[in-house]
Amino acid sequence: MIEEIDSATFTKHYFEKVFREVSSDAEAFLAAALDFVRQESSFFAQPGAAAAVQRLAERCLQGPAAAAQAGTSAAQPAAAPPAVPTAAPQPQQQAALPGAAAVQQQEEQQPEAVQQDQAAAEGAAGADAAEEASPSTIKPNAGNGADLPGYSWTQSLAEVVLTVPVPPGTKGRSCDVAIGRDKLRVGLKGQPPVLDGPLFASVKPDDCLWNLVDGRQLEVTLAKRDGMQWWRCVVAGEPEIDTQSVEPEASKLTDLDPEMRATVEKMMYDQRQKAMGLPTSDEQRKADIMKQFMAAHPEMDFSNAKIEM
Repeated sequence: MIEEIDSATFTKHYFEKVFREVSSDAEAFLAAALDFVRQESSFFAQPGAAAAVQRLAERCLQGPAAAAQAGTSAAQPAAAPPAVPTAAPQPQQQAALPGAAAVQQQEEQQPEAVQQDQAAAEGAAGADAAEEASPSTIKPNAGNGADLPGYSWTQSLAEVVLTVPVPPGTKGRSCDVAIGRDKLRVGLKGQPPVLDGPLFASVKPDDCLWNLVDGRQLEVTLAKRDGMQWWRCVVAGEPEIDTQSVEPEASKLTDLDPEMRATVEKMMYDQRQKAMGLPTSDEQRKADIMKQFMAAHPEMDFSNAKIEM
């Protein structure tokens, strides 16, 4: 059961979490607070909002100094009362202005550098929030796919196999499976589909199939149209795997024809070389050709030659 909380409790918990994470960085905490206010309200759209925030910050920073000064003043003898002024002091006149007009007047007097610093802080906070919201890849399972809450999937270069748990005793007529060239829907009739959306890549619908395994699992086999591509997910928008960590089992390579197997082995080799920061097979082949050419033409000077592999 999910407990409902009011907005005040949510805000309190949010700022407690932010303070625990960035308490050592006052600027980061302030940027997060301002970004929260910007997202949850239209405060900064009002005239003079930036000046109001600046005054509040200055008041908080000057608080300890003002308190100390007040204590020192209290220890000294009271000064004689000044003569009765002929006109009201300037601060009182400014306070008598309407709230919005006074704030706008002070915003116009605000230094341009302060406004630029505040805009930069808000932009940095927004960029950090966008970066945190961005999805990250997950490590592939043993079948070069992923094990997710509602389903799991594996893949080879030729096909993708999707497995969806269903209630025991489920019949084929209760299943809702639609496989298109670029779309897929998998689920049970009368219930929200487990997967419904555009496929990561195109498939061959005529070569795809689905069946029930022991009345407990719905298994869907998708034949890839491009047999040289590793899928990051089954349906767009689902969690993606890190294809750099995908390594096909050696036993499955024997099922491929010689030409396809050679291509796959070359891809695996190049992938490992790149991961270690070493030249790929193509780069090595070009380097060997250049060495042979240089050996065959010792009369040529290659010391200042710029050669791109």
